[in-house]
Amino acid sequence: MKYNSIWEQYNKHSIENKKLPSEVVDILIIGGGITGLTLSYLLKDYSQKVVIIDKGKIGNSVTSRSTAKISFLQQDIYQKLEKTFDYETSKKYYESQMYAIELLKNIIEKNKISCDFLDSPSYLFTNMENNIKSLEKEKQLLTSFGVECFDSDELPIKFPVKKVFYTKNNYTFNPVKYLNKLVNIIKSNIEIYENVCAENINYENNNYIIETSQGKIKAKKVVIANQYPFFIKPGFIPFRNYMKREYVNAASIDKKYQFNAINIDDELHSIRFYNKYLIYVSNSHRIVNKLDSEKNYQKAQDNFYKYFNLKPEYSWLNQDLITNDHLPIIGEVKKDLFISTGYNAWGMTNGVLGAKIIHDLLEKTNNEFTDLVKPNRINTIGIFNSIIDSLSYIKPYIEAPFHNNDIYVEEDNGIKYNVYVDSKGIKHRVKRKCPHLKCNLIFNKKELTWDCPCHGSRFDLDGKLIEGPSKKDI
Repeated sequence: MKYNSIWEQYNKHSIENKKLPSEVVDILIIGGGITGLTLSYLLKDYSQKVVIIDKGKIGNSVTSRSTAKISFLQQDIYQKLEKTFDYETSKKYYESQMYAIELLKNIIEKNKISCDFLDSPSYLFTNMENNIKSLEKEKQLLTSFGVECFDSDELPIKFPVKKVFYTKNNYTFNPVKYLNKLVNIIKSNIEIYENVCAENINYENNNYIIETSQGKIKAKKVVIANQYPFFIKPGFIPFRNYMKREYVNAASIDKKYQFNAINIDDELHSIRFYNKYLIYVSNSHRIVNKLDSEKNYQKAQDNFYKYFNLKPEYSWLNQDLITNDHLPIIGEVKKDLFISTGYNAWGMTNGVLGAKIIHDLLEKTNNEFTDLVKPNRINTIGIFNSIIDSLSYIKPYIEAPFHNNDIYVEEDNGIKYNVYVDSKGIKHRVKRKCPHLKCNLIFNKKELTWDCPCHGSRFDLDGKLIEGPSKKDI
């Protein structure tokens, strides 16, 4: 079994190493996932200098760990938005998702991108009696938006359901094949830099100064297009969301299917197919609530066997930034500083939406969805949820939760270190706290990483940064 995403094997583009630009660039895009690369594509014929950087390999971070559903059927999102805001906001969000789906579809068709883009009917279901009314409410809202919903007695594959319906005009694809093609399209017009981690940002003499792991970059305008911003202000993003983790398993099956499905229950079940593979997601939880990664992996793998009688060939975890008011955060947070984040586990649509909204803001062109997702919005329920949310971080801040026997602690000159000894007897020692906001780290035995249970930063055995919001190694 491979503890990595099924998509990573397709990341085969080549970027030439070169020195960072010494001159002031017009637009700097930080993050080479679906948002950053789609925005780069939209700016490829821009008359000014556009640069994109990524802390690792372009297209090999959050997007490559997604299930890559392109769907407007997103659990019970529409009734949540109606409750948090109003009916009009709920409908507007639906329209934004359809807008993003059409834009992505047009990019793929216009450029003849071979990325296994397929029509995939989406099923929404519950396997709990007490959630049937909630499922019916979601269907009623969708119908009122003009969506044709089709009742069904079951899923196309054997799986327990109490109630289910499906919709059309949803899709699936290979996200890394899509990003690879975008890289090839834009690289003659836009400068791309890999293994450049943004660490700090300042504003001086009408320019932004971005300190990176490879030196400084000066830019007139900056777009933060990674999953979690590396700054606290402006926007106070860490206080308006939380990190959710889910576990993905994939294995080959005998029969090919062309549909995807997800439930509305607390216990997540998400299904899609890719070529000969069934891809199944379960055991979704706030990172801070379930700290034993080995048990979490095992539960998801047990579910895979229980429901499909399969053992995974690929097993990996995915992390999503969940906003406390259920809408993504996209727009200008400060003069000429833009952000796109908080996709609530639906990054394929919201990543494209974010790219288009920011493109239109840069071009000073009206976009009907700008106000819907603006970063400075205020909502009473969102504020209340943020206050409650902050209480969940107390435990990992005051104690170091290991939950396994593989780690021990050493103290050196008054500083405590986590220590892991690998199968070859090599000792790996790191400080106990995440460099981001000093939350105590936990050890992920399956992927051999140090993970932050508060904000989702991940590091390799020797403390090298894998995934932010931390901007430094341990």
